[in-house]
Amino acid sequence: MIIKFIILILLNINNIDEINRLTREAEIYFKNEEYDKSIANYKILIDSFDVTNEKIYLNLAHSHFLSNDTAKALENYTYATITDNNKIKSIALQQIGNINESRNKLEEALDFYKESIISDNSNIDSKFNYELVKKKIQKQKENKQENPNDKNNKEQKNKEDKKENSENKKNDEKGNKDEQEKEKNEPQEDKNEQKNSEKSDNESLEEKLKKINMSKKKAEMILNALNNNEFQYIQQLKRKPNKKKDSTKPDW
Repeated sequence: MIIKFIILILLNINNIDEINRLTREAEIYFKNEEYDKSIANYKILIDSFDVTNEKIYLNLAHSHFLSNDTAKALENYTYATITDNNKIKSIALQQIGNINESRNKLEEALDFYKESIISDNSNIDSKFNYELVKKKIQKQKENKQENPNDKNNKEQKNKEDKKENSENKKNDEKGNKDEQEKEKNEPQEDKNEQKNSEKSDNESLEEKLKKINMSKKKAEMILNALNNNEFQYIQQLKRKPNKKKDSTKPDW
């Protein structure tokens, strides 16, 4: 019986030595930013040696957080809050608030910061973060109140733009129609102008004949006679023999 007791004491001493070694190594790894190794040591302490105090959970949570594993960090920070040590509890609650803020869960973050301050009123970081998140929430509420007006203004502008586009379309259609009517009327106008020009020429000739007391019929007879005389003259020229030019005489 005594031998068994001695063996248990020796085993317990060995366990304590191993726990202290693993804890020291984990802290060194953490300071050297070797977070994977520190996580491995803390897990051995929890799983193999059943070391489940709040300090181990807090340090393990820090290691996960700095390794960008926020899910594991959140889990171990939660375990760290189950303690009577108000300082460690306050730090764990503050870190949970930080994770919620990074996820834009501002209302939840504000509650955790508040709980952190209640646990340890000397936690200045939690107080600062609380005020900062509170201002962010207030600003979001103000923006939401402004947004309905912005929406109404946008809808009104869309209506005005739609109306303006409709009017422009109507004006374009009217302009095209007027252009087509103009093109359609142009040939008729040209024809009328030509007809009026011919009529004006005829009237001008009649007026000239009237001024010299000559009828249109008489004028046509004179014109025909002139045309006949010109034709006879041309025929006479064709019948004249061509004389050989005397090279000793001048051209004239």
